[in-house]
Amino acid sequence: MIAMENGQKRQRTDLGSTAIGGSDKKKRKVEFSEIVMDQDGNSVPSGGNMGEDKKFALEMFQSFVVRALKEQDSNESSGIESLAMQVSLPASSVDRISADNFSLLLRILGNNITQIDNKSGLSMIRSIINFEKWWELPAAALSSYISFIRILCSSLPKWWQDVSMTLISNFQLSMTRTVHHHEMLRYFLKTIPSSIHIIDSYIGKFFPNKNDSKKVLLNYISNVLALTEYCHELRFQAWSLVIEKVISIDVELQNELDELDEDIDDGDGGFEGGDDDDEGEDDDDDDDSGDSGPDNDDDGADASQQRILKRNGITRSGNDADDDMDGSDQDSDEDMDDEVYYVDLSHNIKELSSKLDDILAVITSKLSCALTPESLEEGDGVNIFNTLTSLFKTHILPTYYTRSVQYLMFHVSQQQPELMDAFLVTLIDISFTPTETMEKKIKSLQYIGSFIARAKRLTRTQIVFVTSYLTSWLNRYVLEREEEVYQPGGMERFKHFYAVFQSICYIFCFRHSILRDGDDTWECELDKFFQRMVISKFNPLKYCNENVMMMFAKIAQHEGVVYCFSIIENNNNERLRGITGKTTEAGGSSITGTWSLATRQQFIDLQSYFPYDPLFLTNYKSMMKDYYIEWTEISKDYESDDSDEIDESPPSA
Repeated sequence: MIAMENGQKRQRTDLGSTAIGGSDKKKRKVEFSEIVMDQDGNSVPSGGNMGEDKKFALEMFQSFVVRALKEQDSNESSGIESLAMQVSLPASSVDRISADNFSLLLRILGNNITQIDNKSGLSMIRSIINFEKWWELPAAALSSYISFIRILCSSLPKWWQDVSMTLISNFQLSMTRTVHHHEMLRYFLKTIPSSIHIIDSYIGKFFPNKNDSKKVLLNYISNVLALTEYCHELRFQAWSLVIEKVISIDVELQNELDELDEDIDDGDGGFEGGDDDDEGEDDDDDDDSGDSGPDNDDDGADASQQRILKRNGITRSGNDADDDMDGSDQDSDEDMDDEVYYVDLSHNIKELSSKLDDILAVITSKLSCALTPESLEEGDGVNIFNTLTSLFKTHILPTYYTRSVQYLMFHVSQQQPELMDAFLVTLIDISFTPTETMEKKIKSLQYIGSFIARAKRLTRTQIVFVTSYLTSWLNRYVLEREEEVYQPGGMERFKHFYAVFQSICYIFCFRHSILRDGDDTWECELDKFFQRMVISKFNPLKYCNENVMMMFAKIAQHEGVVYCFSIIENNNNERLRGITGKTTEAGGSSITGTWSLATRQQFIDLQSYFPYDPLFLTNYKSMMKDYYIEWTEISKDYESDDSDEIDESPPSA
C-alpha cells in the first residue's frame, strides 16, 4: 500500500510507476503498512492475514528501495530524494519513516554503499547521519543504524567528520543516552587513529557556554571525561577544557560576591584567612562562619548568600522602610533600583553556586574512582594526577582569587600519601625556583601554608618536613640579606621573605600541637626560630597579613614560644603617628622602610589570599568533610567573644 501525502490512496501492482512521480515527486511520502521484524531485521509473521500483510509490505518497500538505487543510473533521483526526505523529518512527525522500514533501508544501503556515493546520494547520507534521536530506535533498527555508520565511515572515510561532529554535539545528552555514542567513538578511534584530531576540535567547539543550563554543562562534562577513559591521547586536552570552564564559573561567581560584598567593613573577627574573607567575619555569631561545617543550621550555600545579602543591608527591616518614606521620591526610586539590582545579583550568585557545586562534585566523584591504589600501581592513575598537576600549574595557580576549583587538587592529592608528597614538592619547586615570577612564588607559598594547615590526611612526617624546609630557608635568608635593610630601596625587595614567614606562621596556628617531639621539644627549634625572626630588621609582624599575625601572636604566647604584642603595638603606633615609610632608627642605624603604596597594596592582596579557606558550596563542602580541618576544631583556646579578656602580657620565664 502506498500512501500519498495529499491523503489520496490508490492500489497499484506496479511499484516502479509509483516511484517516479512528475512535478510533485518531493511532496509524496513512501510508506508501507507496519511489519514485524526480529532483532536481525527479518520479518516475522504475526499470524493470520496481518502477518502476511506485513511481510508483503516489507517486500514492496525493499523493491522500491532497490529500484530507487537502480534509477540513479539513468539520472533519476526522485526515489532516493523521497526516501531522504522521510528520513530527515523530525522524530515528532507522523510522516517520518518507520523504524522497521528505516532498518531495512539501512541494511540495503549498507550492502550497496558505493551506489549512494554520488551527488544524488548526498542528501540520503546526511539525513541518516543526522537522524533525530537515533539512539532511541528499537534494538533492531539501532543495530542497523550503528552497522551502517561503521560501513559508511570505513568505506568512505570522508564522512567521518560529519559523523564525529554529530556524536560530539550530542554530548549534551545524559550519560544514559550516550552509551552508543561512546561505543561508536571507541570503535572509530581504533580503526581510524587520525580521527583524534577531529574529535579534539569538536570537543572544544561544542563545549557549552558557562551560561548554559546546569544540566547541559553537567552532561557535557560527564561525557567528555568518559571519553578520556578510552582515549588517553585526548586526556590533557579534555581536562584542560573542563578546568577552564570550571575556572570561568568560579571567577565569575567570586566577582559577583565581591561586587555584592564590596561595602562590608574588613577585619570583623574570626581567623579564616584574609581581611576580605566572606566566612568567619563575625566571631560573636554562633553559626557565622563557613568553617562551622556542613551540618550547621544554615542551609549551605543559600545560607551563606543570605548572610552576604544581610551584611550588605539588602534584607530590609520595617524601620528601614519607614525611613525611606520620610525621604525624597528620588531617594526612594534609587533605593528601589538598588533592590532590583541586588535581587538580580543574588539570583545569579545562587545559579552560579549551584552550577559550580554540582560540577565540582561530579568531577571529584569521577577522580575518586580513577585514582585507586590499583590504577596508581598500573600507571594510569599517575598519568591522570600528572595531568591535573600540570593544569594546576598552568591554569589554576596563575588565576587570581579562585575560591573552589583548587579543591580538586586538595582532594585528589589526599587519596594517597605519595600524591600528597608530589603536590607538596610541586608547590615547593614553584615557590623557590629562581626562574619563576615573584607573583607565582608568593601564590605558591600561600598554597603551601593553606594546604599544610587544612589537609587532614597529611602525615606528621610531611608537616615537619615542610616546616623544616621553610624555617631553614628563612634562617639562611636572614643571615645573607638582613644587612640589605639598611641599604637604599623599598621593603618590597623582601616580599619573598614575608610570604615564606606568613606561611610558616599560618602552619603554626593550625599545627602547633604536633610540632613538638616526644620530649616536648619544639621541632626545628621553633621557639628560637620565631624569637629570631620577629626581632629581625625585616620586621615581619608589620608587613604580613594582620589577621594571621594577630592570631599567631595569641597562639605563640599561649604556647610559650615568643611574645609579639609589644612589636605589634609599636608598629601600630607608627602608623597612627603617620611615620610609616619614613626613616626610623634601629640599633643606631638608619633603616629605609619605604615601598610604593601600589606595590605594597598588591603584596597585601596576595598575602590576604588563602586558597583553602572554607568552602561555601553545600554538596562539595560535604564531600570535603573527611579531608578538611576546620578552624573551629582548634580555635577554642585562642578566640574569645570579648577581646578585653585576651591576656596580652608576656609569658613568664
